[in-house]
Amino acid sequence: MSLIAENIRVSYGKREALRGVGLTALPGEVTAIVGPNGSGKSTLLGAITASLAYQGRVSLNGRCVERMKPWELAAIRAVLPQASRLAFPFTVIEVVRIGLQSGTAGDRPEVPMQALARVGLAHYAHRTFQELSGGEAQRAMLARVLAQVWAPVEDGQPRWLLLDEPVSSLDIAHQLQVMEIARDFARAGGGVLAVMHDLNLTALYADRVAVLADGERLAFGTPAEVLTDETLSRAYGCALRVSATPPSGVPFILPHAASA
Repeated sequence: MSLIAENIRVSYGKREALRGVGLTALPGEVTAIVGPNGSGKSTLLGAITASLAYQGRVSLNGRCVERMKPWELAAIRAVLPQASRLAFPFTVIEVVRIGLQSGTAGDRPEVPMQALARVGLAHYAHRTFQELSGGEAQRAMLARVLAQVWAPVEDGQPRWLLLDEPVSSLDIAHQLQVMEIARDFARAGGGVLAVMHDLNLTALYADRVAVLADGERLAFGTPAEVLTDETLSRAYGCALRVSATPPSGVPFILPHAASA
């Protein structure tokens, strides 16, 4: 049971955004996709979620995604996009209930409030979504996808959170909260695949990391294996120095050690 992307190619006109990229994400782990702007991170996630046309093959829990019906996909994976806009004045709890209705916990009306509590927004349940700040809206949408796949494992099969920049609008405390939610989901047997910009959060929370640059995969492995001076300097086009915290050896990158 895993999420496998093989030889993924995506083109926009004559430009190839992805050139034969692949990765394997495992249940029980947080897998991160990192790289500079325009490297193909969100494009790869778009192919994996079938929201973009692509060449190659994507399988989820042993089944080809292209052969699965939308309701089958919704039952085992939930997708958090970079940004979400609503044209109608739904309340926050109504937005979260959309996720509940898309998943398999529709007979558990308590789940939406539990999901909002998990992201620290229980007291915002009856506000309209448009009243929320950018960070609050991002957390509300995370509650929606959590409600969709509330149980990380169901009928012996892992379920998946597919997250596109889940901490981009958040302060440090809420960044840590969201990453803890992702790690807890994985620890309970589910799988998490997340597009990330923050390399230090990636090093702290990810089990495996795919580094992309110019539509290709430069490296894939544990944070210690791939978050190196050589790989990151090559990917980001600037001199980067990676250190490690004793005694865990978790890598970290500080701006004062970088040069353009």
